[in-house]
Amino acid sequence: MIEQVRFSTDFQRAFKQLKKRYRSLPNDFNRLLLSLKENPLQGDELHDGMRKVRIAFTSKGRGKRGGGRVIIRLTIEDTCLSFLYIYDKADMANVSDAFLDEIIIELDESQGNPKTKY
Repeated sequence: MIEQVRFSTDFQRAFKQLKKRYRSLPNDFNRLLLSLKENPLQGDELHDGMRKVRIAFTSKGRGKRGGGRVIIRLTIEDTCLSFLYIYDKADMANVSDAFLDEIIIELDESQGNPKTKY
């Protein structure tokens, strides 16, 4: 059961940029968030509890495969869901492990804002 949701600074910046391109992103993200709260083990497992989850950008009209990707991490207790990064698949095929490790360090140091609203 997910009790807390946190967003990294990098996620918030990327979300803001993508929202300018895809007006449906806030609604698409809310659907993904509800789905992840029900089943947080969706997507492909990366490392250190991170997962890559597909998100469809409705206004792009390509479905999940041609949409975007969201990198998430579950804590050991599996009660905190952290959103690390979001990107459009057309812009970037993958993110490196080193980049993700930097985001995790930043998130852990700042402890994030669990109630950020989009």
